[in-house]
Formats: sequence, C-alpha cells, structure tokens
Amino acid sequence: MRAASVWTSIVQVFNFFTHSSTGESDVAQKPLIPHTKPTSLSSNKIIPIVQDEFGQLRHGDRLMVQEYSSGMVYHPDDYQDVPLRTGGQERSFMFKEHPIVGTPKNGQEGEEGGLNCHYPYMKNWKSCYGPENRTCWLEATDGSGKRIDIDTDYENDTLVPQGKTRYFYFDISEQPISPDGMTMEHGKVFQRRYPGPWIEACWGDTIEVTIKNNLRWNGTSVHWHGIRQWETFQFDGVNGITECPIAPGETFTYKFRALQYGSACHYSLQYGDGLLGPITIYGPSTAQFGANEAFRPLLLSDWNHRSVFEDWPLMMSTGVAPEMTNILINGTGQFGWGPKPEKYTIWLDEGEAHMLILVNTAVDTTFVFSIDNHTLEVIEADFVPIRPYNTTHIKIGIGQRYHVLVHGHADGYKNERYGNYWMRATPARKCSKFAFGPDERMGIVRYNTTKPARGWQEPLSEPALYDTMCADEPYEKLVPWRTWTVGDPVNIDPTIQDPYTLPNNSQYIFNVGMISSGGPNTSDPYIPNDKPYTRWMMHEAPFRINFSDPTLLALDRINELIDKPYLDVVTLPNATDEQWVWMVITAPDKIPQEGGRIFFPAAHPMHLHGHDFALLRQSSKNWYDDLEIGHEGEGRWFTPDKLNCRNDRLKCNNPPRRDVVLLPATGYVIIAFKADNPGIWILHCHIAFHASSGLAIQIIENKDKIPEILGRHGDKERIEESCRSWREWQANPMNHWDWHHPDHFQDDSGV
Repeated sequence: MRAASVWTSIVQVFNFFTHSSTGESDVAQKPLIPHTKPTSLSSNKIIPIVQDEFGQLRHGDRLMVQEYSSGMVYHPDDYQDVPLRTGGQERSFMFKEHPIVGTPKNGQEGEEGGLNCHYPYMKNWKSCYGPENRTCWLEATDGSGKRIDIDTDYENDTLVPQGKTRYFYFDISEQPISPDGMTMEHGKVFQRRYPGPWIEACWGDTIEVTIKNNLRWNGTSVHWHGIRQWETFQFDGVNGITECPIAPGETFTYKFRALQYGSACHYSLQYGDGLLGPITIYGPSTAQFGANEAFRPLLLSDWNHRSVFEDWPLMMSTGVAPEMTNILINGTGQFGWGPKPEKYTIWLDEGEAHMLILVNTAVDTTFVFSIDNHTLEVIEADFVPIRPYNTTHIKIGIGQRYHVLVHGHADGYKNERYGNYWMRATPARKCSKFAFGPDERMGIVRYNTTKPARGWQEPLSEPALYDTMCADEPYEKLVPWRTWTVGDPVNIDPTIQDPYTLPNNSQYIFNVGMISSGGPNTSDPYIPNDKPYTRWMMHEAPFRINFSDPTLLALDRINELIDKPYLDVVTLPNATDEQWVWMVITAPDKIPQEGGRIFFPAAHPMHLHGHDFALLRQSSKNWYDDLEIGHEGEGRWFTPDKLNCRNDRLKCNNPPRRDVVLLPATGYVIIAFKADNPGIWILHCHIAFHASSGLAIQIIENKDKIPEILGRHGDKERIEESCRSWREWQANPMNHWDWHHPDHFQDDSGV
C-alpha cells in the first residue's frame, strides 16, 4: 500500500482496569434506574465538533475549550461545579447526590489524581472505589446493598453505570518524527504528536471523537480496537466495511459507549508511521494497588526509519517481509551515534503495588516483556479479567494487551546498584525480523527520584532466564474471572459428511495460506497486476475491499458481494443472543498439489472485531493428515458431528477469552462467540503486512437486524454523505500520489 492508498489510522484503545475480585457478589444484579432519564446513545443525533473560520472549536452554537494533552473538548460551564481534574490526591466524593469517583493516575503521567468520573444520572449512589478496595466502583445509598463492581456483567448495558459524554477532536497530519534520534520523514500523527494524545474516560461514559483528515494523499478511518461496539457497528472504523475513508480536508465523528474497561488497539499501515495513541477507560480492578499508582499504557512497538508505504511495495516485488530496525516504548527509543532521547523511564514507590498496562502496537513483532528482578502479577488479558497469576515475563502478540501489577521492592534502592532496573521488550524467536539485533533494554525502572550528582546511571541488572519462543501466554493460566459456559454451534450441521461441501460464504473452517493471484490476464482487482504475486488469504481469495462501496451500504446487494471472491464475505445464520458461532482457523504445514495454496510456517495473531471470543482449543499440531510422512492430523477429532461441547478435547466450561489469539505455526485454533452483536465484523491477521496482503475476511452477523440499528439516529445518511465526499475526492487523479497512473491508488487489501 503506497502513500496514495487508504488505511485505518489507529487510535489504539487502551483501557485501564480489569476484572477479578476476591469473591462473587452476593447481591443479585438489577437494572439501574437513573433519577433523570439520560439521553440515549441510540436515539440522539451526533453534533460533530467543528472548527470555525478562526480555528475555534464549536459544538453546535457552543464555543468549546480543548485540552492540548488529551484532545478533550468541553464547555467551561460543564465543569464549574465538577472539576475536570481532581488536582491532587485521588479521591471519591458525592456532589449534589451524584457520585464522583476519583481516578488513580500516577503524578508522573500528568496531574496526580487524574480525571473525575462523574455520574450525574446516578442519584442515591456513592463511590466505593479506592486503594483499600479496587474491586468496587459504586454502591447504593438506600440500604439495598446493590453494588456496581468487578462482578457486574458489563455486556449487559442496563447494569453499566450511566456516565457523561466526553468529546474529543483530533487533527491527522504529516510531519517528520524522530522517536529514536533518527528522522523518519514520512510520519503520520494525531495532534502533531507521536504517540497521539492519551484519551481518558470512565466506565459507562459515551465517547464522541471528531476526526479531521489533513493528510495529502491518504484517506483514513479510525478503528477502536477491542471496543465491543455493541449496537454501534457503524463506528467500528473500518473503511470499505463500515464506512468510506475520510477524505482529505473532511471530518467524521465516531460515537460509542464505554461498556467495557480494559485495554485495546489495532493494525494497518498508517499506524506503522506513527498514527496511534492510547485510551484509558477507568473502572474497577482485579486487585488492590496503591493510591495514584496507575501508569499510562506502555506501547511496545517495532520501528523502521523507512515509511511502511515504502516497505510494502518492496515486499510485493521481492516476496520477502521487511526487516524492522528498532524497538520503542511509548514512542521512545535510541539508535546509532550522536544525540538521542533518554530511555523511557518510570519511578516506582518502595513497597507499593503499581498498575501497568502492556500493549503490543508492533507491525511485525511479538514481544516478551519483563522487568529485571521483579515479578509481574497478571490480572487481565485483552478485555477479559482473569484469575491472577505471577510470572517473570509475559508474551504479548501484536494487538494483545495485558494488565499487570508490579510490586515495588521494600528496599528497591539498595537491592540493586543505583536502584535502577532494566525494562525489557525482547523480540520473540520466530515472530520477529530485524536487520540486526535491536537493544531490548528499552526502558528503565528507578526507585531514586532525586537525580544523583553524577547524573542518572544506567542499570546493571540482569534478566531472568526464560523462554523467548513465539507463543501466547500458557492456555491454562488464562482463567476468566467471570465464568462463561459455551454452547454448541448454531452454524455447524452435525449431519453433514464433508464440511468442505458447504457454500463458501457459510464456511466455518478457514485455512491460512498463500496463493499466487492476479496478473494481466485475469479479472482480479489486485494491484500491482503486471504478473501474478503471492498473497496471503484465509477464505476464497486474498482479501481486497472497495473503499467507495462499503459493505454496510450494500447489504441489499448481498448476493453480489458474495459472488466476488476477493470480498471474502462470510454470512452467519440469523441467531438469538444466546446462540454460539464456532470457527476453526488452521495453519497447514502440508505442501499442496500444483496450483494449490502454500503456507509459510509462521504464527499469526488473529483478531476479531465486535466480540470477545472463547478459545475452545489452541494446538501447535497440524489439523490435516500428511500420509507421506505418516502424520495424522487432529482434524479427525473434530468432524462436524464432534464439533460440540460433548467432545472432551474442547473446553466449553470457562475457556480462555479474548479478542486476539496467536494461531500457532502449523497448528490451529477453535474459537466461539455469541451471536449477540449484529453487524459487519472483520477477522484478520494483526501482522500489518499480512493484513495488507489479504489475510482477512468479513463476517455479516444477523443481517436482518442491521438496518434498524443503523437507522435509529441518521447514521446511514452521515455515512452516505461521507462517501459522497470520498468519491468526489478520489475521482480527481490530481489527488493521487501517482496521478498519471490512477489505477495504482490502492495496491493492497485496504485494511
């Protein structure tokens, strides 16, 4: 995908706290009844934030103020009585019978005490959140004993607290950036910053973000990775699927409710050039930690001094994946001789427990994260609270997120010379590719907050011995706190003899592989097309979307979409909220017959939009037989009549649950999700170059329910208007980077 192509600008969504508790709530959950009926997210129209001719931001006729650090936009009158920031120690209090919950942001990350979580519709509730009890969020003051806490079912929107709307406005633009001391000329950034501003909001808030695209050659869209987007599929931010790209010079507003609290992120090529930033959604936590001891998310990234738009055509022409150059933590690294940034540093308090959020925002690398001589207590994986476990290191695939507690040593300054420890992001073996070995010691943990006379010293600490082979965290350790019991699949007929005879659009087994596709004598839309190129795929053909004709606006032509193999449409049967969809994803190692699909053994982090999924099985053994070497594939254990919860090789009782899973090289995974979120969702590999090559499918869930949801408050008209602007911009060849060859505009899958 060259600089003329369009791709999703990533606002990485990193929500703060996880679930887990010291025990199940003994009070039955009941729907909340706010004392004042709030404006429903599904019924009110969006009023976008706009810039007037003087550069001032307005929300309708209201003149707004913008925080530079976060991009938050608000009207001063909204905060006359309820301050935007606590301005000191984290605290919780009531205001006019409306609870306000103070948040625990560490002072190193800005103003200590951070954001106020304000619930203006929650009369007769008070905060119960604090250093002594992080598992509770709000409790009723009427003596009923009702609580909103770590055991509350956040997938039930009636149980989630009703917060306020928080507005944000971001400009997307281009500029050179130098995160490691070397300049990359083709940076793409939010608000002229890399990483982008840290968005903060609270559990139950509605988040409304207006994006203005100032890129010269690129359209864009913003995907909020990991956010469930319950009944707001139209704001998932995938161009060609849920919207057209935002044309240069245009704006688009996304709106969704923070039903979850946890961490998230996303893919594409634009984010590889810098277009990403963190979000925190504050809420209850799985375990206790100290006052104001929560840090901003740690974004672990690989980095090149070339633009990904330069790497992509090189990959297509050579068939070899680009080699990465460096590692960054929160946009900070060091490279070469001469002046360079200080290594990313955090300060711990002796004897305190601290919250860290680890997020892999890499293009091509799985990381193993560790802090020398410290234990990590893992309490959340992606958006799912888990039973805590301790480890010296944690493996994080692209797009995955983990919440961990780091317990400061009682005498951290004396335990190690200078009181400093290395924070390491080690590339996993067989899931990384660097031109030369990067320095994995990309961060520092310090205890001494007073700068010594001789200046800060680098740590002398040594790492623990641990395995760096590419893999997910151990399956048996990822035990969700809130139990799910998975049901049998609604999309698999146990009476069929051969699952491969199913119509392609209702397939449930997906084989990841590579195929030679395109060329001058074919009708395939792939670019370049001077010859056949090898591309990744997992369904009928390498994926390629049409920016100007998003699937969401073409559902009345569903058969036309299905007939185009490169759109890779999978339709699910209409199902109820309690029914389950199962999918098998394989990475075959068998070399196929002439002309068939080939496979390069590699692990693939697979991400599903719109859902957390249950991981019923994850195996490094091959699914298929290879009789030439006497290998019997494990697929024989899972014929259609055996793909159910009666098969003791599948874990249906509270299996691991997440939204990104590592598909083992030559192995397979079996996943399941509830059919409770109608929409058009994409399932794709999180390695950016694989997704751009075509390793993705789109899933249409409960198609008949989509029009009613889309039509509730005029979103279809807004998307159609955005598409008209996009088509007008794209129709002018002078807007293309290679204007004398306008067919070069989209040379990748578009995701």
